[in-house]
Amino acid sequence: MVKVSNLDSPHAVADRPERPTCVSRREVFLSGLLVLIAFLTLNQARLWNPQRTITIQENVQVAEAQAWWVGRLDLPERKWDTALKDGRVYSYFPPMFTLLSAAIVGFCPDGVPHVALVILVVLVPLLGYMLFYQATGSARWGMVLAVGFMAGSSVWPELDLTLVTAKPYHVNHTLATIGLLIILIDYFGPRRVWLAGIGLFIAATSRQLTVMFAIPILYMAWTHAPRTQRWRRLGIAACFGAAVVVVSLGLNAIKFGHPLVTGYQLNHQGRDDIFAREARAHGILSPHWVPRNLYYTNVGLPQIHQILDAGEAKTILRPNNMGTGIWWMTPLLLWFWVDLRRIVQRRESLPILLGVLAVFGLLMFWHATGADQRGYNRYSLDYLPALLVLIAPHAIVGWRRWVTLAMIAWSLIYFHVLLPMPHVRIW
Repeated sequence: MVKVSNLDSPHAVADRPERPTCVSRREVFLSGLLVLIAFLTLNQARLWNPQRTITIQENVQVAEAQAWWVGRLDLPERKWDTALKDGRVYSYFPPMFTLLSAAIVGFCPDGVPHVALVILVVLVPLLGYMLFYQATGSARWGMVLAVGFMAGSSVWPELDLTLVTAKPYHVNHTLATIGLLIILIDYFGPRRVWLAGIGLFIAATSRQLTVMFAIPILYMAWTHAPRTQRWRRLGIAACFGAAVVVVSLGLNAIKFGHPLVTGYQLNHQGRDDIFAREARAHGILSPHWVPRNLYYTNVGLPQIHQILDAGEAKTILRPNNMGTGIWWMTPLLLWFWVDLRRIVQRRESLPILLGVLAVFGLLMFWHATGADQRGYNRYSLDYLPALLVLIAPHAIVGWRRWVTLAMIAWSLIYFHVLLPMPHVRIW
């Protein structure tokens, strides 16, 4: 069942089913608690580690935040994934985690306490539950889909690696996922533009391409409000968009001399690894990379290797490090193709779909597939929550619910049984 928005035109329908009035707050709370328990049970990283402090050894953005407190933008030493400009070393990563770290290192000058990462990581399954409960109108199915999202997709290894390694790319993916979930919760829920704007700022200052989800925010600001409020809501959305632009491009201009120079290309100076050579040969954004990225995003099958084990030749199957196909790793996404016509026909879904297509298309031109990512696909996090929420309302209807459960079961087996294996012998 769908309901007509009382703020939109009479022809527009909301993208979520009518929420059953019989769902009690107790059921909602217990289902959310079970999602959190599932995350804590499955997680093999040490969540409780009060002695651990994140420093430049794990994350250069912590060092950048410390540098800000002494009035500098450059880093004290060059580490992997830093940019060299005029003899000075800079972080080229988007600034969100630096901003968060700067708020912390003023009180903890040695670095960022591990508990800060725990808080960020725990937010993902909780926000995921809120989103899928909202999309389905069912506390139980919201719980099931949240577990499938959190533990049965590429979200899982990124959350785990955020806790274990604290490296900037993993932390930034976690932050961007939080921001994207906030956008989607607001878009399919209260439709408060300021809330979606906060999500956009978090996401786009963590993973730049997620700025494309400004498309549904602008659509929501204009259509889901009385006419007298539309320009005010557009102004609020524009303020958050301007904040993203000013912070991101302003730091680029100060550090690298031009607002559109991110410093990523400078990261390859003095390096001779395969990605540095490829970037110098073909550029970091080029049609040259489209075929490779399409393969590793959509197919990305495990590779066959020959090894010697105790003098015996073995043929093994091992996940590749360049990316794994999202459709067979998380088959729940296949409902997107089954329901594509239905999704396109829903006016509310189109702005989200446009954001997904823009992000996906631009990622295909990027020179690195997201490596090193053994057996999963971390770049898919930039659009995966949006695809899943478009799927959710109809993935639990009638006979489909049993197929959905089977799909999620496979994903859990893949990520928690097969992927942890170093390899699988095939003969």
